[in-house]
Amino acid sequence: MIEKATLHTDGGSRGNPGPSGIGFVLLVDDGREMVTAAEGGAFIGKATNNEAEYQALLWGLANAEALDVAHLSIRADSELMVKQIKGEYRVRSGGIAPLFQQALRALDAFDSFDIRHVYREDNSRADTLANIAMDTRDSIGNFSVPCSVESREGDGSQRSFSKQDDSQRSFSKQDERADLYQSSGKDWDEAESSPRYPRSSQGTYTLTVKDHFDAAHALVGYPGECRELHGHTWDVEISVCGRELDEVGIVYDFKDLKADLASILTDYDHVFLNEVPPFDRINATAENLARIIFERIELLLPEHIDLEEVSVWESPIAKLTYRRP
Repeated sequence: MIEKATLHTDGGSRGNPGPSGIGFVLLVDDGREMVTAAEGGAFIGKATNNEAEYQALLWGLANAEALDVAHLSIRADSELMVKQIKGEYRVRSGGIAPLFQQALRALDAFDSFDIRHVYREDNSRADTLANIAMDTRDSIGNFSVPCSVESREGDGSQRSFSKQDDSQRSFSKQDERADLYQSSGKDWDEAESSPRYPRSSQGTYTLTVKDHFDAAHALVGYPGECRELHGHTWDVEISVCGRELDEVGIVYDFKDLKADLASILTDYDHVFLNEVPPFDRINATAENLARIIFERIELLLPEHIDLEEVSVWESPIAKLTYRRP
């Protein structure tokens, strides 16, 4: 038995969904230093980033169990996955709900475990293995249990929806029509052309919500008064978009979007931002704040919703907007 081990995992997708790879590194203490007991990278075909993160975790857990690890410390750079495993975030995507349940069952094999989010530079080996696997479309490394994920190269017709009651279901295109029209007395061909309650359209629906927090910061290196400690009431505005409606006719519930934003901003409320990661390493400018909020909010959204932009207001007349090209 190995008493203690540390597991680093990482997964990535080029396209989200697109060609994806996963990687893990299992480290044990030989009494002098941490040494690699097993590591691997594998190509898993078409997947989303979040699916790849979970598949990397599952593969790493299988190898840790095979080596009879008792106490496992897990490190991953997916904040979403870490907070879902810890019970801090809900699992909304039907695509990762079964993987989440598999991970919980796999963790029962260990006497104890802890899981913590780390930044990519602290997870570089697992990231490298995942990228090599994507480049070579093959498996690499020295592992006890091979990757069991079947490579998927389909057209991505499987879609997932988050319902208002927060339950997770996975719908195929055919299932969507059957579910929507099962009580209408129409067959699918007739329902397909019906204008009533369309689930998708050629247009895009955009939702925008706004919240605020109070915090202080100091801009290191700034050639002016803002280099000194000062505070703002920061207003944060986010816009998301989607084309698919649920059975009620909602693209994404305003209530859920407000909750998503509030769950992020609570970390920044009534604090000195320069002491809160990642602003303990980068300047707490409006630019960096908008980008970090964008990246964190994006992790919380269901797969059929895209994040358009995040705007940060330092004052009623000063607004900074971040969006991806």
